[in-house]
Amino acid sequence: MFRKLLFLVLLSIIISACNNPVEQDPVNDSKLQIAFQNNSQFELENFTVSEKLIGNIKPGSSTKYFAFETIGFDSGLPDEDASANTNGIKVTNHYRNYWCGTEKFTADSGKYLIEIEVRDTVLFLYCKNAPRI
Repeated sequence: MFRKLLFLVLLSIIISACNNPVEQDPVNDSKLQIAFQNNSQFELENFTVSEKLIGNIKPGSSTKYFAFETIGFDSGLPDEDASANTNGIKVTNHYRNYWCGTEKFTADSGKYLIEIEVRDTVLFLYCKNAPRI
């Protein structure tokens, strides 16, 4: 009986660790935590969001969670300036051109995973669990 219970506990720990692609940072107890996942085929060098240097992110990998004071969203999309270098070319999301500002929201708490795509010289940021108004 004890062996079965031990096996089930170990199995649940292994499975739960596999479900989260983001490295956990136990020291980070900020009210707002954000991790970034590079879904593009390019390495993002010196990736920066809201003037905060996140660092390099390899294709298909995620960062640890970073503490932020606030982060803006518009219509569920991250509404912060982001930039990186890929193959010696600077890519940004500075020309977001959201249609209107009626669904702007500033989050100061929560835990979010922001996914990144690169097309031409444009960064696209997505957040599946973004807060809404």
